[in-house]
Amino acid sequence: MRKVLLTVFLLFGTIVGSGFSSGKEILVFFTRFGALSYLYIFLASALFFLLFYLFLSKGKFVIERLEKLKIVNIILIFISIVFTSSMFAGLKSLFKFSNSVMYVLLCAGLLLITFFITLKGINALEKVTFFLMPICVFVFLIVLFYASFQQVEISELSMAPLGCFYSPLYVALNFSTSTFIVSRAGVGLNKKQVFWVSFLTSFLLLVFLIFANFVLISHANSYDADMPFLFLCQNNFLFFLLCYSVILIGCITTLFSLCLTIKSSVDGLSKNDFWGAFFAIILPFLISEIGFSLIVSNLYPLASVLGICELFFFLFSFKKKKIIEKPK
Repeated sequence: MRKVLLTVFLLFGTIVGSGFSSGKEILVFFTRFGALSYLYIFLASALFFLLFYLFLSKGKFVIERLEKLKIVNIILIFISIVFTSSMFAGLKSLFKFSNSVMYVLLCAGLLLITFFITLKGINALEKVTFFLMPICVFVFLIVLFYASFQQVEISELSMAPLGCFYSPLYVALNFSTSTFIVSRAGVGLNKKQVFWVSFLTSFLLLVFLIFANFVLISHANSYDADMPFLFLCQNNFLFFLLCYSVILIGCITTLFSLCLTIKSSVDGLSKNDFWGAFFAIILPFLISEIGFSLIVSNLYPLASVLGICELFFFLFSFKKKKIIEKPK
C-alpha cells in the first residue's frame, strides 16, 4: 500500500503545478465553457485513468523508446520546457511578494535545490512528493472551501462544444510532460498496483478539478488575475498564506519532475549529467521572464498539440509491439 500511495502522490505532484493550483490552467481549459465544463472534466479524468494505466503497465518499453528515438525526445524536451518555464514564472510571481534582495536569494536557492534533485533522480523526487503532496492536498481543500464562500459574481460563459477538444488537449499537455516519470514509476508495479495507482490518481484529479471549476465559475471577478485562487483569498491573510503555500508546493513538485524529464530526454542525446541538468534548469528559467499568464494562455495550447502527437506515437508503438509479440 505504501508503494501505491508513494506513486499516487508522485504522479499527482507532476500534474498539480502552478497552472492547476492557481486556477489559471483550469480556467483556460475548462471553466470558460460554462456548465459543459463539468462534462469535459469527467472526460479528462477518464482519459487520465486510461493513460496512467497504459503507461504504468508498459513502463520499461516506453523508457526504451524514449532512449532510442531522438524526434520524440526533442518533442518531449520542447513541451517540458514550456511547462517548466511556467513553473518558474509562477514561483517568481510568488517570490515577488518579498523585497528585491530576498527575491534574488529565493531564486538562487530554488535553482540550487532544483539542480540537486535533478541530479539525484526519481528516488529523491518520490521522497519529496510523498512528504509534500499530502500537505498540499489537505491545504488545497481548505482553500477551495474558503474561496467557494466568497462573494459570488457569475458571468456569461461560452457554452460552445469547443471544450470537447480542449479536454483531451489538457490531458495531452499534462501527460506528455509526465511520460518519463509515469513510465519510470510503473517499473516494478504489479497489475493490481497499476490499477489502483491509476484509479486513485485520476479520481484525485477529478475531485479537485470539479471543486476548483465550481469555485471559478462562481467568481468571474477572478478571471483576469494571473492566479485566480490567490486573488480570491487576498482579503484574508491566513487563507492567502495557505493558498500561497499550495501554489508554492505545486510549483516546486512539478518543477522537479519536469526538470528531471528534460534531463532524462537530454541524456538520450548527450551523456553528460551536469550539463543535462544545467540545460534543463537554466533555459526554462530564462524563458519564464515572458510571464506566467502569457505562457499558460498562449504556449500551453501549442504544446498540447505536440503532446497529442507524442501520445499517438506511443499508442501506435504499443499496438505495433503487440502485433510483433503475437505468437505465430
